[in-house]
Amino acid sequence: MNPNPPAPVKVIIVEDMDSIRKNVEELLAQQPGFTLIGSCATVHKSVALIKKTKPDLLLLDVRLPDGTGFDILEQMLPALCKVIFITAYEEYAFRAFRVGAIDYLRKPFTENEFRDALQRVPNVQPLLQEQIDITMHSYRNDKPQDQLVLRSQDSVQIVSCKDICYLQSGDCYTTVFLNDGNKVVVSKPLKYYEEQVPDKSFLRIHQSYLVNKFYIRRYRLKESVLYLKDGTQLPVSVRKKELVLRFFKFW
Repeated sequence: MNPNPPAPVKVIIVEDMDSIRKNVEELLAQQPGFTLIGSCATVHKSVALIKKTKPDLLLLDVRLPDGTGFDILEQMLPALCKVIFITAYEEYAFRAFRVGAIDYLRKPFTENEFRDALQRVPNVQPLLQEQIDITMHSYRNDKPQDQLVLRSQDSVQIVSCKDICYLQSGDCYTTVFLNDGNKVVVSKPLKYYEEQVPDKSFLRIHQSYLVNKFYIRRYRLKESVLYLKDGTQLPVSVRKKELVLRFFKFW
């Protein structure tokens, strides 16, 4: 038996709807390794409570009576705790969280979804200033970002979309190839990133490949191979041939 078990994760819930807040409190009470140290419903009270209690994790609603969850984060920077947003059905909000690689729960969520989100907490890092800035900009302007947050097992990296040459899918991960020769392996499927990058800049050429149009050099029809400016050769699937040909036609 471990003589020094880890201290429980201290949690604050910020949610303005009483029924949802009580439901989250009940779900949290069923999860070992977590302890509730406070709940509140406004930006003002949340900031005061966070400063006083110094939680490890915030379960944070987006829309609050006196502002948003982003307002809380802006006042608490640099963020020393981890954050999971709780949000309703706002599609542009989900896009914003994905761009910034910020964890979120979509209302209404199930007990299993809640448990899975908490199980990810040990591998989540406190938010970077850049993550919050990117997410807030996307959320408030409801338009594609020109940057992405790439979260690997041991780091969080901010990259410009124009610096991405192409993305390649694996079994349960995606490898992002950058124009400086480096690559980043992230534990998200290729479709996840296809939804984040600008449509006008990227082309899906295969089930396994998403390419930045700027780095395309030529296409050999006979072999169905796409050549990039650095000499990289990528296969074009039968289903994507017409799309690739259309790209060259209107270039």
